[in-house]
Amino acid sequence: MGVHPTSGSYEGESYSHTKHHEISLMCDDVVQTVAVLMGRGAQFSGEIEDFGFGLAIMLQVPGAEDILLYEPRHPEAHSLDG
Repeated sequence: MGVHPTSGSYEGESYSHTKHHEISLMCDDVVQTVAVLMGRGAQFSGEIEDFGFGLAIMLQVPGAEDILLYEPRHPEAHSLDG
């Protein structure tokens, strides 16, 4: 789970977002994960893109909104390794 502020500044630029929630799934290798999931029938919107914080693609969820699947390129706050 990631928790992010709704306003502040980053690299000298101010930002403000309305309060919301969003589900994202992290993986170690987004290219490989997409291939495995597509082999199991999953569908994606668009192509894998560099979002700055990681390589990402939107996973389609039937009956719901898409969710983000990404390979992080940022320091993780917590690791499941040891």
